[in-house]
Amino acid sequence: MIRIYSLKLERELNNRERQQALNIITPERKAKALRFRRLMDQERGMATGVLELYALWKEFGISGQEEAVNCLCRGEQGKPCLAERPDAQYNISHSGAWIVCATGSVPLGIDVEQTSKYSERVIKRFFHPDETEKILSAPKEQQGDIFAEYWTMKESFMKLCGTGFAMPLSSFATERETGEIRILPSMQEELRQQLKMLGITEAKAPICQCMKLEPGYHCAVCTVERESIEYRQVTLEACMEELSLFNQSQPPSNRMICPVR
Repeated sequence: MIRIYSLKLERELNNRERQQALNIITPERKAKALRFRRLMDQERGMATGVLELYALWKEFGISGQEEAVNCLCRGEQGKPCLAERPDAQYNISHSGAWIVCATGSVPLGIDVEQTSKYSERVIKRFFHPDETEKILSAPKEQQGDIFAEYWTMKESFMKLCGTGFAMPLSSFATERETGEIRILPSMQEELRQQLKMLGITEAKAPICQCMKLEPGYHCAVCTVERESIEYRQVTLEACMEELSLFNQSQPPSNRMICPVR
């Protein structure tokens, strides 16, 4: 089963909340958040770090002692993972006001996108002709939603594979009606071999499952085989309160620490 945690940040944090978030998140997340120039972008980065640790704690019991053993790491293309825990898989994404984190025991990828990001130029340049035709042939008022569905499916697949944009968007196609990914002949052999390690071939395509978080926001999670999904929406305040109370209850040597790799 895949469990998706979502968090919506619609307001500025007060000084106490900012400090509380900075005290919770990992040094890597803290540095990344504070590199943003806009205050709202910084706070969304902090909220992303809070949701990440909250989901890992709830799902995999990643507590102080395990964190101190340098549990958090990244793959070659930056995909987050847990060292020596192949049974514990997660992925995270954010766009606008929404942050989502998917957890499970199988490889996965997740993405969230705003319909306002719709760009006809982007789809004509990067999407498969079938995808482009389905978007442009739809009524104008629906094109943003359909674009966001296709985009989140495509990016969640790339995140599942751990390739990021090293995999061209045009090297595979998505089927909006079924959620299937179609590997195209144009995909490089090196990428094909990487997909085979995950059990993905032209004959065995992964599956994307889409959901609408609210008007204007779409989300997709991609797995090698279809998995059941449970969805949980949480608040930043509740996540920080639970994490802070847990951290305070631990001996100093067991408090949540995740050194930067």
